[in-house]
Amino acid sequence: MKLYEVPMQENGRVVLPSDLRKTLGLSKGDKVLIEAEGDEIKLTTARLRRKRAQAIAKRYARPGVSVVDEFLAEKRAEAEREIAKIEPDADEMDDRS
Repeated sequence: MKLYEVPMQENGRVVLPSDLRKTLGLSKGDKVLIEAEGDEIKLTTARLRRKRAQAIAKRYARPGVSVVDEFLAEKRAEAEREIAKIEPDADEMDDRS
């Protein structure tokens, strides 16, 4: 971890050191995310958070398996179970006739 000491300027502005901007891949006009917890803040970018999330997801991915297809299959099965709960069986319908 690298520690930076930067002065607070007018209107609460803080200038990030150039090597930190390079590390974060920041250019003029880019937006940063500041997460505050207690008396500490964490500064990052949406791009870096996405990259971190993708790296985490990649650890759980199985080669040749589509997470989307698995999700859709689970949702279809769930929907079928729900429909079966609310629709009367065809045998029950025959018994009522």
